[in-house]
Order: sequence, then C-alpha cells, then structure tokens
Amino acid sequence: MPTYPVKNLKTGEEKELSMSMKSYDTWRKENPDWDKDWSKGVAGVGEVGEFQDKLAKTHPGWTDVLNKADKTGGISGRLSKRGVGMTGNAFVED
Repeated sequence: MPTYPVKNLKTGEEKELSMSMKSYDTWRKENPDWDKDWSKGVAGVGEVGEFQDKLAKTHPGWTDVLNKADKTGGISGRLSKRGVGMTGNAFVED
C-alpha cells in the first residue's frame, strides 16, 4: 500500500496516509487544504536499491538462482542449443 506524506497548507500539520492511489485522489479532492509534502521526497527509503541485492540478503539461495540464470544465457542460450541464432529481434536459422 503506498504511503503519502501530506501537510496542511493552513496549519502546517503533517501526517502520513497509507491508501490506494484512487483513495488518495478522492481524499485530496475532499481535503483541499492538504497537499503532498514534497520535502519528504518521492520514494521511501525501503524502495531504494537494487532488487537483486535485497533478495540476496533476505533469501540466501537467490544468489545461486541468479548465477544459474546467468550461465544459461537466457533465451539466446536455449536457442543456440537448438541451432537457432539471434540477431537483434530476429531469429536466424544456422
């Protein structure tokens, strides 16, 4: 669920809302004295960083999965085993 730091433009009161984007849009229309507090930034601290690093820390086996996937070469690796090459977006028979 997204969180929205908001600030009252008249009183300076600050709070954080946790709701869907649609609900937030409705809330904003019903509360014109409140606006997003842009000084808090646009992304939470938990949203910064590479997903591979996060997964490797929380799920120790994830690094092995990534290494195996890297060795297979993706779709080009599977196709080359069948004798089919790739050039750009087109498949070329060898």
